[in-house]
Amino acid sequence: MAKPAIISVHGQFPRNVIPNTEHDLNPTNWEWKKFLAFPVSRLNDLRFSLKPYKWIRYATGVVIGAQGELCTECNSPNPTPIDYNSELSAVSIDLFYHTTDQEKRQMFPIDPRLGDTRTVTSSRVSTRREDFRESVESRDRCCVVTGYPAYVCDAAHLLPHSKGDTV
Repeated sequence: MAKPAIISVHGQFPRNVIPNTEHDLNPTNWEWKKFLAFPVSRLNDLRFSLKPYKWIRYATGVVIGAQGELCTECNSPNPTPIDYNSELSAVSIDLFYHTTDQEKRQMFPIDPRLGDTRTVTSSRVSTRREDFRESVESRDRCCVVTGYPAYVCDAAHLLPHSKGDTV
């Protein structure tokens, strides 16, 4: 039986992140990581878009938090974007999401073990905090993602409770 065709999307992520500073844009600080995989048969079944590569580019931008282009080359100085109007590949392919330095500055990398609920960083059991929003507002004064004033935002856990709930 043949393996199902998969479209794998790779993005560049910083090797080192220093909180509350801009990302180091030195190319040696960035590495390609596979972070999305789409089974072609599932995309064909779901029909999210008449132009599926445009939808994949959109979904990738949402996950990374930066605009970019899907290309088949990873290390070319001037990669050519794929044909967004083409049909999905019938064989597995790797796509690389290229972003500009300006977009890299805006990225908001998250913990790569975010979904691993087996990793607990808190040694105590805690209950839901009634004053969570007030504590976050007091600490951050504004949205850490958008920079909007706290009074127009909702507070949300960006990390699962299993990673700890210290505000």
